[in-house]
Amino acid sequence: MIRALISFILVIGLTVPTYAQSLIVVEVRGVDISVGSRISADRQVSLPPGGKLVVVGTDGGVIRLRGPHNGPVRLQAAAGQNASRALSALIATRNDRANRVGAVRSGSDADPIPSPWLIDITRPGERCLVEGAPIGWWRPSDVSEQSFVVSPLDRSWDAAFQFKPGQDTVAITKVSDIELTKAFLIEDRDLEYSIRVHLVPPLLDEPTFLAAWMIEKGCIQQVDALLATLSNETVE
Repeated sequence: MIRALISFILVIGLTVPTYAQSLIVVEVRGVDISVGSRISADRQVSLPPGGKLVVVGTDGGVIRLRGPHNGPVRLQAAAGQNASRALSALIATRNDRANRVGAVRSGSDADPIPSPWLIDITRPGERCLVEGAPIGWWRPSDVSEQSFVVSPLDRSWDAAFQFKPGQDTVAITKVSDIELTKAFLIEDRDLEYSIRVHLVPPLLDEPTFLAAWMIEKGCIQQVDALLATLSNETVE
């Protein structure tokens, strides 16, 4: 599945599912449904007190249910959109998410990255990654040499990454090489800030669902790179 998702990233096409009422599970608590699984809008869901279910549609529309709840998951977005309309809806949802969270926190004012799966090491915030896929630390092109020290929140280990003059990416092979840590402290000269990583569910291999999931997680800088690719591939 990882290989298929990486291939999709490299040669991506925006398609409109025939199952317009399908939703992808982003977050769940208190019910036996897996994150990343697909469910229908009319599925009956029973959430206990304290339970939670968050799903996204292909246009980035989000439904949040909290327990107690007994009834169907209802799709709030319009069905039957063409590719261009779905892309426009995703962009609108991206803008709304960035406005609500704030430009600095969401990264909507950050430098554009050349790939959705590079980690901008120069700023704090949320990042979305494919588990097991090659990744790399990235910085905006710079003529200077620069070092970053990366550690988990408990500072149980640290690793230094060196950028040479003119170098914008330092590769590491996969997420497991940094011990599956989901949150990092970054030290850059006299600055210190944190980055939190969200791993893409293995079943999330359709471009519009993937973009909607990333928007919900707050990975706006990476979403922008993905939406740019989708926009280039979208035809009327």
